[in-house]
Amino acid sequence: MNNQIVRMLPNFEAAEAARNSLLAQGFDGDGIDVNVTTDEAGPAESNFYVGDSPAVKGGTDYEDVFKPAARGDLCVMTVTVADASRLEQAAAILEENGAIDADPAHDAAKSSF
Repeated sequence: MNNQIVRMLPNFEAAEAARNSLLAQGFDGDGIDVNVTTDEAGPAESNFYVGDSPAVKGGTDYEDVFKPAARGDLCVMTVTVADASRLEQAAAILEENGAIDADPAHDAAKSSF
């Protein structure tokens, strides 16, 4: 049975460094998948005119209410391993390279222990 972890990395350079670190630690290159959320047109962005309540953000100008959060070219990396005991090692390598676990269910599971 294959086991997977999925992490978000802030940019392609971080994903490449994480992939190289995984390969150096003996992970199979065929089990490392990187998907970049941007293309030649730039990052995927919403074109809806929405914002946060000025009462929540503490201001009424564009910077406080409507400006989108700064973010780079996010990359999604999936690491698949046959041996589940290697998942923790893969997670540590990814974290060292700036990866985050974007699944809120994982945080909830950790806090319930």
